[in-house]
Amino acid sequence: MRACPMHNLLFLFLLAVSSLALAQQMHCHLGTSVTIESKPSNWTTEKVETCDNGSLCQETILLIKSGPKTAVLATKGCISQVLEGVTFIQHFESPDLTAVSFSNFCEESLCNNKENVFHFWKTRKFSAPNTSTMLHCPTCLALGSCTSVPSLPCHRYATRCYRGRIGLTGEGINMTVDVRGCTDMTGCRLIAGLTRIGPISVKEKCLPQPALQPRRARSGAPWLLVSVWRLELLLSLLLVHFF
Repeated sequence: MRACPMHNLLFLFLLAVSSLALAQQMHCHLGTSVTIESKPSNWTTEKVETCDNGSLCQETILLIKSGPKTAVLATKGCISQVLEGVTFIQHFESPDLTAVSFSNFCEESLCNNKENVFHFWKTRKFSAPNTSTMLHCPTCLALGSCTSVPSLPCHRYATRCYRGRIGLTGEGINMTVDVRGCTDMTGCRLIAGLTRIGPISVKEKCLPQPALQPRRARSGAPWLLVSVWRLELLLSLLLVHFF
């Protein structure tokens, strides 16, 4: 009979430990979104997952804009390894081509609850293109490969055409984004050479572009950008011919 109080105390202790363990479990919003949109807005999910001990909640998004379209690649869920806290990175910004990423790691249940993309989609306003001296570039944005690639006018600042493929792997995302458009960017650095954004591995590969880009003069006749050294070579040949 004396053992009963001890058993009761042991039961209450185990119950308290179990309740404490349940109370400390981390719950995170869970979801993946991969879309091409004209005006990205909401970034929500109704699913919730229970994390392992020691895990945190994460939410990561990559936005790539080319012309009138924006690719939205987003993920929410639990994560066990964290190398950074809260980050917001604007990799490259221009009127025609922009890449922005955001990563958030937090340690309270359901804290990965950001909903509005425009909280960090902070692109500047640019003036309209100057149609008198305009570079045209093939412009498209697609998951996988572009099937239709119209040639669209660029803003005055643009000096070349960009054509790249952004590969993304991890947290429910495994795909390639085909990106083409106008830019003044040097090299293949739309995402600034990064190899990881939050829990997502990223790889950028650019395809070669023609050295000469077509423009249109005020009269509408096409002409080509010619480098200075070619002009100098032409001039030297003319001088040799006349003298």
